[in-house]
Amino acid sequence: MKRIIESKLLQWKNKTPRKPLLLQGARQVGKTYVLRKFAKNHFSHTHYFDLEASKVDLTTIFNDSPLDPKQLINKLSFVSGNTINPETDILILDEIQAIPRAITALKYFCENMSRLAVAAAGSNLGVAHSDEPFPIGKVESVHMYPMNFEEFLAGTDEEMALTFLMNFRGGKIDDIYHRRLFDLLKGYFVTGGMPEAISQYSANKDTPLEAFRKVRQLQKQLIFHYESDFSKYAGSTNSRHIQRVFRSIPLQLSNTQDKKSKKFKFKDVISKGYRSYEHLADPVEWLTKAGLALKVNTNLHPSIPLMACTKENSFKLFLFDIGLLGAMINLKPESILRYDYGSYKGYFAENFVLQELCTYGFNEIVTWSGRSSEIEFVLELNGNIIPVEVKAGFNTKAKSLQAFITKYHPAYAIKFTGNKFGCNKQKRIFNYPLYMISKFPELSKSADNQAS
Repeated sequence: MKRIIESKLLQWKNKTPRKPLLLQGARQVGKTYVLRKFAKNHFSHTHYFDLEASKVDLTTIFNDSPLDPKQLINKLSFVSGNTINPETDILILDEIQAIPRAITALKYFCENMSRLAVAAAGSNLGVAHSDEPFPIGKVESVHMYPMNFEEFLAGTDEEMALTFLMNFRGGKIDDIYHRRLFDLLKGYFVTGGMPEAISQYSANKDTPLEAFRKVRQLQKQLIFHYESDFSKYAGSTNSRHIQRVFRSIPLQLSNTQDKKSKKFKFKDVISKGYRSYEHLADPVEWLTKAGLALKVNTNLHPSIPLMACTKENSFKLFLFDIGLLGAMINLKPESILRYDYGSYKGYFAENFVLQELCTYGFNEIVTWSGRSSEIEFVLELNGNIIPVEVKAGFNTKAKSLQAFITKYHPAYAIKFTGNKFGCNKQKRIFNYPLYMISKFPELSKSADNQAS
């Protein structure tokens, strides 16, 4: 499976000087696979060590010795039986959180042996909660998300659909292409972006409904394993609080979609008596650091920098994967394929748009609420504030978007909807179909230039 993060890894490889790479992300998003594939394609030899699987043998190397890179690679070479050449090889330390002192060792590789390519991978759960000090400024951290829609197309051999998207430069889309891409998107809404789920579907897609049912079973297992990790890294009491916040995300999203609330409500999420942000701050932060939840803060007065004007206790929480979101609420694949699941469609679309934007590097995203208006997402792009409205369906009247435009006069505005690509040049509003988020902001730039 080809992953867009491979381009970032290549940029890292070609840097001079080059810091050790730390690839982070939730469990099972494909960190090990992409690192080993990249290493095989770009280095003479790969020296791979799984610190979790070989913890007994490798702990003494890092814990009982000075963290001198020369000594470390000599000992690692001795254990593996293969000499590590700092000039041409790559050293991969997988599951690095299993031996926290190995995280500290990255600092010394940066300072004393930068010519050796060192890449580490670890779940956010362990790295974020390690007892060892993080080597700030001595590593290049890259976050890895689940597979996005274009990666789903590549991973399920939908090459014609992928080629169409990649080559699209704006203009009219024929109905046949629009319907086909929207149908594929609904399939992605079921599988989500976990590589194992996409592989499961791809292997059985000749019988789609059966394939989707197998995917759901796998997703429920993944959710079980994530929740099991809570107690591993947070202790039994905290893990119960984290689990309740985690399980409340779908309901909270549903409430904001139905306009019952504009933000995450704290009352009784954990248990009776827990009513304030202070009671939930730690579990929320834990889930976001672990990469299992995406937090979008409220900004009542959008200005640059966006994050400087947010309220700490006012936010929405989204799940990191759209497929797991469906599994958590037992949403049947058949309902998604028919696009018939009521108001759930709205928050599903929001969750999807957010995780897609994150995979393309838009990480500082806020939400905006006016007196009677709300914009799902606001982001900064090239010094401009860009409002993003999300509509799951085809009725795309945008009163809130117009209210935002009237008040803040953004350079242009974006809608992600069920409709085809189009541009209202007078109002400077661009409509992207939900399956075409990968083309933002490219098409806005080209269409904007044509308009001017």
